Formats: sequence, structure tokens, C-alpha cells
Amino acid sequence: MTAHQEVGAGPVTFGERLRRLREERGVSLAGLARATNYSKSYLSRVETGRRHGTQALAAACAGALGVDAALLGPVGAPGNAEDNPVATPSTPPTPTPTPPPPVPVPMQLPPAPGVFTGREAALAELDSALSAARSRWGEGGPRVWVVDGMGGVGKTALAVHWAHRVRDRFPDGVLFSDLAGHGDSGQPREPGEVLDSFLRALGADPGAIPPGLADRSALLRTLLAERRVLLVLDNAAAPAQVRPLLPGAPGCVVLVTSRTRMAGLVVRDGARRVTLAPLPERRAVELLRRTLGAERVDAEPAAAEELVRLCGRLPLALLVAAERAAARPGQLLSRVNEELRSGRDRLRVLAAADDGDSALRVVFSWSYRALAPEPARAFRLLALHPGAALTGGTAAALLGTTAGNARELLDLLADVHLLEVEAPERFRFHALLQVYARELAETQDSPRDRAAALDRLFDWYRQGADAAGRLLEPGGRPVTGASPPGVRPPAFASVEEAVAWCEAHLADLLSVVRYAALAGRPPAAWQLPFALWSFFHLRHYRAQWLNAARIAVAAAADSPDPRALTVSLVLLGTAQSHAGRPVEAEIHLRRALERCADGAADPASECAARNNLAELMLRQGRSAEALELLDPALALGRAIGYRWVERVTLTNLGEASLRVGRLAEAERLLLEALALRAGGADGRTEGLALLHLGTVHRALGRLPQAVGCLRRSLELHRAAGDHRAQGCALEQLGHAFAALGRRGDAVALWRQAREVAAEAGDVRRTGYWSGT
Repeated sequence: MTAHQEVGAGPVTFGERLRRLREERGVSLAGLARATNYSKSYLSRVETGRRHGTQALAAACAGALGVDAALLGPVGAPGNAEDNPVATPSTPPTPTPTPPPPVPVPMQLPPAPGVFTGREAALAELDSALSAARSRWGEGGPRVWVVDGMGGVGKTALAVHWAHRVRDRFPDGVLFSDLAGHGDSGQPREPGEVLDSFLRALGADPGAIPPGLADRSALLRTLLAERRVLLVLDNAAAPAQVRPLLPGAPGCVVLVTSRTRMAGLVVRDGARRVTLAPLPERRAVELLRRTLGAERVDAEPAAAEELVRLCGRLPLALLVAAERAAARPGQLLSRVNEELRSGRDRLRVLAAADDGDSALRVVFSWSYRALAPEPARAFRLLALHPGAALTGGTAAALLGTTAGNARELLDLLADVHLLEVEAPERFRFHALLQVYARELAETQDSPRDRAAALDRLFDWYRQGADAAGRLLEPGGRPVTGASPPGVRPPAFASVEEAVAWCEAHLADLLSVVRYAALAGRPPAAWQLPFALWSFFHLRHYRAQWLNAARIAVAAAADSPDPRALTVSLVLLGTAQSHAGRPVEAEIHLRRALERCADGAADPASECAARNNLAELMLRQGRSAEALELLDPALALGRAIGYRWVERVTLTNLGEASLRVGRLAEAERLLLEALALRAGGADGRTEGLALLHLGTVHRALGRLPQAVGCLRRSLELHRAAGDHRAQGCALEQLGHAFAALGRRGDAVALWRQAREVAAEAGDVRRTGYWSGT
């Protein structure tokens, strides 16, 4: 008999043995976590059998408890003959329980910088964050550090380098976000958008993510309460942007980079600041030696020192200059310095006030002047992109070329460090290089050429969002408008592809909407949010939907198209209804109807306004008012021959008739809706019609028919991801089983309905109408 097996007892797991030894020696779980550098949550999961142990963990725990590692026994799952000598061939092995789904462990860090030198003092300070955190895990608050300094000084490089170096200390993951606090491509990212992406990365159900900023922040703190996670918040604008992203977990460390000093975080949140200055001259020369080679730099030490001074000892300027010099292996560094000294451009060294340095512009010009005409034009026009990421598709649209040629140009510019590789097939400008390239575009490309490039980009995004919307909501009507020549929009073979495209481009889609509004381009500012309607609803992006709809309304007010404002008001009202703001929603939907009465809309837009307002009223129990709105909508839909409009209106009329007790009328309307084919499989509308029809059957005592309709409705709503409708179908199905005398089945279904409702959070059935 071994030390880890008791006579007559079943097999004992590694976690159980660990807990017994820990408790025998009076060591708390928090104390063992501090002694072993494993998180308390991880050790708890091992002790309760939710995670398997490892040999490294066994050794660490044995050392901390002062015992022989053999007392802990094997770390694998129990039950085999080697670990259980009491077992005999006649003794069936104890089945191992199925482990729960693994908790997501995000690892969002971008690649580590290729060349990094110096910063020993800053790295030592950041290392002390881990030491301080280890001494307080289990009793203190989060450790927040701010790396501040001028642009180009290497804040992000330091943060990413350090995060890669210590990521193994955070077994529950690393979260990373560029907050876009300083740059030329629009407003800083909203904390709500960043929270949304973090919550999804941590495994939150998209449908359960609350719409409000405070609620999202609280949910983040909840998910991180028992985890040890590193959060890297890059390029922050102000403390107010960062504060909602701070966890409450004592095992988490937050690293913020910013061009501002973030005094509010220091004063109110106890953050520690590490301020980066330009590299010391010796370290700057070392950076040149690592990039150009020691032999070449040591051959001209005075010239190398002068080059460091002319570059302001900024790592960004030094790396670009070194790359340029490396491309001319036969040229002396002193000759490079002559070109730098004689430059007439005035991009000043980045400072907190004006973002300028003449040395940087000259350094940038070296790489630009070496480009052939086609990549030089690409460099200028690509910088016009209002968002952060460039892909083959967006580059092709800006340049008016094929995706293949655009990818070649992106690779070429990345090779000479005029673009950065963000991820496979995704590139981005450094903010300073983008400023420089835009200056060049203003002087070398005509206003007509710049406007044409942006028009192609806006239309590429609009057509992509339209194509995605037609897959997500078959039968819906696309945004109208002529496309400029040279645009090859994305195409999708499946709903999954369409959703993935929207997810990948969401941040840039929203940046384009904001930029179009600021630049006085109303069509792009209202058409793009409209095209994203179905995606926003399906994926529960309530905050993004609401923000985009507000921009659309403001922009549409300046549009010569009278339909634009009406459609945008419907979009905003529906978004507000979806976000739980019924009063504001009704105001904007009624404004849209008033415009329809004045002739400022087409019949399809009026149908949309009537249906979405009727849905809001149905949820408020105002069924008679909903019927008054829907009768004219049905006549309009039939008059224009728009079958999808007709089908949705019939479904809403059926629900309203059911609610006022007109069961025969409700049945007729719902059967008519189900008989229509609206240009494609529309699972959501069909599922709602079946839900209401099943309820009618139950009310009329046709219980088998009710069960059949409700089961099919549940299947369709699960496929569509509509949590609220799933809950309604489960509840009604439970009532049907209760009427059949199957009380146990009914109770189980009602329990499922409550669970789905809890998962859905504030999800409400609204916004599935976008058929204008």
C-alpha cells in the first residue's frame, strides 16, 4: 500500500492528497499560492479535481510544505493499477468524470519587438510590480503601472517586451488593447467597446454582455476575481478611458502606456509611473550596432554618435535610419549624416504638445524617396485610411487595384519599415509615419484623387456590410447607391464567413463611420450603420449599434436624400429599444413616421418604422395600438410586392391579434406568414411565427400541434442565437406539457427558460427588422 492510498478507500486524486497535506500543516490556500507562485484559483481547481496537476506543481508544493514529493503521489488521474494496488481485475475502474469546459486563457500580445536594447531601469521597476503583487496577492488591490513619455520613445515596445518576458507568471492569460488615445485617425476607443472585446475573450456569452459601461466594468471585475491576468492597455488618452478597464482582482497587474502623465490614475487609483526619456547615447549607439552590425558602426564611431544625436536618440527614428543605412552597405555613415543635416522638412521630434520633429521627417523621407512610383503612391494613399488596420481588400479599394497587387505593395512597404505587420495579412501605420504620408498626399495627390480613394474605401466597406447583412437576414433590402469604379467588394460563402468579416473589421468600420461624419460625407456616415443593422443585432453589439445610429442621424440631416434621415431615425429608435431605452426609442420611431406622412420616405421605410414601433408597443402590452400601426404596413408591403416585408408584418399582426384574444385571426395571419417565401431562409421570422402559432394552438386546446410548433420554433431560435425567443419558446412548451399532464417535463423546461433568460441578460427581441 502506498502513501497516497488508504485501505478500503477508493482511489485518491492528486488534488485530494495536496489538500490533506496542506491542511495537516495548517497552510491556507492563499499561503500556498504565495509560496509557490501559482494563483489561488488555479490551486483551488487542482484540489477540487477541475484541473490536473503537473510534476512542476508537485515539486513546488512539496517544497513549500516541507514534505517529500512522493507523499503527493502521481499527478495523473487516479484509477489505474499502477496508482491503485488495491484494484484487482474484478474491480471495475472508477470512471473519471468529464471535466468542465476549459476556461478561456486569452493571449493577446502582439509580437515582441525584433530589436530591443536598454531600458534596464524601467524593466527593473516593472519587475518590482510582480514582487509587490506576489506579496499582496490575496490581500491587496490591483497593481497599476503607467509607462509615459513622448511619441516614438518606445513605450509600446517596452510594454510588449516586458509582457512577453513575464507572461508565464499569469497562467490565466494576457489581455491587450490599443486604446487609440493619440493618433490622427479619429477618437480614442470607447471603454465600452474595449470591455466588450475583453469580456468575449474571457469567455462571456455575447448575449449576456450588458449594454451599460458600469455593468460591463462590473462583469469584467467578476470574471477576473479569481484569476491572475496581465492587462496591457496601450496608447491611452486619459484616466477616464482606463478606469473602467481596471480589475478588482489582487492577482492582476495592469500596464498602461500613454503620452500623458495619467496623473488621475496615480492620485486616485494608486498607479505607479515609469517615465521614458530618449535612450542614453551609449544605448542608442548599441541599438545601431545591433541593427547595422558592430563592424560598420565601430568603423565610424564619431559618425555613429552624430547620427544618434540627429535622430534625437528616439528608438523609432534610429530604427528607420538604420534600415535605410543597411540598404546602402557601401555608404559611409558620415554621408548619411550629411543628408540628415541638409533636410528641409520640418517634422519635429514628437513632444507632448505638438507631435513634431524635423529629424523624423528627414528619416522618413529617406525610405520614401527610395520607393518606385507605384509603392510611393500606395504609401501616400494608404495613409488616408481612417482606421487602424490595412488588409489586401482595404488597400485594393484605396488604390483602385486588385487585392493581389495590393498585398504585394503592403509587403514591400513593410519590408522597408514604412508599415508594421500587425498580424498575418494585416498591416498598420505608425502614427508618425501616417502623419508624414498624409502630408505627402496633400502635396502630391490632387483633391480629386484623394476623394476618389476614400470613396472607393467607403464603398468597399458598405458593399461588404451589405453582403454580410443579406446572409444574416435573407430577404432584407440592401443599401442603395451607385458604386465607384475599381471597387471589388468582399464575397462570403456562408453566414460564418460574413460574421467573421464583420468581427475582424468592426473597429475600422466604426472608425470609417466617425470619419465620414466629420469629413462631411453623409452617404457613408448613414449607409454603413444601416448595412450593419443585422450584424449589430445578431452579435449583441448594443453600444456600437447605438453610437453608429446616432452618428447616422446627425449625418443624414445634411444628406440631400430625403430617405436618409427617415431610415436613420428608424435605425436609432430600434437600437435604443434594443438597448432598453423605450422612451427615446418611441420618440425617434414616431419622428420617422411623421416624415413618412410628409412624403420623406419610400413605402419600405414606412413599413420598417411601423413594424419596429409596433414591436416596442407589444413588449409594453399596448397591443391595440400595435394593431393600428400594422394594418397599414401590411397594405404597403403588399402594394410594393416586397414579400419579406409582408411576412414580417403578418408575423407581428399575428402576435398582436393573439394578445388581444383574437385567436382565429391570429392563426390565419400566422399561417399566411409561414406560407410565404421571402427570398431565402429567414429562421428568425419563421421561428417567431411558429412560437405565436404554437401559443394559439395551446390556447385552443390543440396540444400536440402546439408541441410540434414550439419545438420547431426552439430549434430555429437556437440556430439564430436569439436568447429571448428561446426563453419564450421554452416557457410556452412547458405550459403545453403541463396541460398534457407531464408536470416533470414542464418544470424542467421552465428551469431551462430561466437559465436562458439569465444568460441573455438584457437581450430583448427587437431589431430583427431592417428591410428598408
